[in-house]
Amino acid sequence: MDIDKAIDKIRKCLSLAKSSNPHEAAAALRQAQALMREHGVTEEGVRLAEVKEASGDARMQTLTAWETMLCSDVAESFGCRVLAGKRLSGQWPIRRVLRTWVFVGVGASAELAQYAYDVLSRQCARDRQDHISQQPKACKAITKTARGDAFAQAWVLGVRSQLQAYAGTAEQTALLEHYMADRYPDLGQVTAKNRAVGRNVRDDSFSQGFASGRQARLERGLAAGPERKQIAL
Repeated sequence: MDIDKAIDKIRKCLSLAKSSNPHEAAAALRQAQALMREHGVTEEGVRLAEVKEASGDARMQTLTAWETMLCSDVAESFGCRVLAGKRLSGQWPIRRVLRTWVFVGVGASAELAQYAYDVLSRQCARDRQDHISQQPKACKAITKTARGDAFAQAWVLGVRSQLQAYAGTAEQTALLEHYMADRYPDLGQVTAKNRAVGRNVRDDSFSQGFASGRQARLERGLAAGPERKQIAL
């Protein structure tokens, strides 16, 4: 039995140990303790195993303000923490470094947050590119980029109202904070690049971006299993 299966079985035994039947509860607790000794797992380790991570490639290779805003909003909506990371892609001698986002949450939250980010960031990037393509041909490339980023930042503000507030428990929040402190004790801060500042950005980039973001819909519905949810755009 691998460690993940062992922890899952221990978790089930601990749940049964809360049974109102004293004999059933005692038997379940003894089995949980035996499994914990056999696999070298502590009760704290069982609790921390409920926290999962889900990662995916960033939409932009530059750490932009709009993408950072979107990641933060999605993570907060699903009760997660989000980390900026990197990974190597390709094979030697042609390899490149790709940026990634890692969502950390209890149960299925991380997986759902990563999926929601992927769906929303894809749509935002597409709408941003459409906005850039509508700029006058005489515009410099740097100006088009700035207007595109301004559009995308407003897009994120527009979609923000569509993200439901997280309704987790205080216990889940405490567990996630414990996990982060244990696994990532030396986290630093990243600074996103706001390419719209100080550039020839027009007001319509903001207004059109906000209106476009307001049209996005991220709906949540129950699927199979108590912790599984389905997201549709």
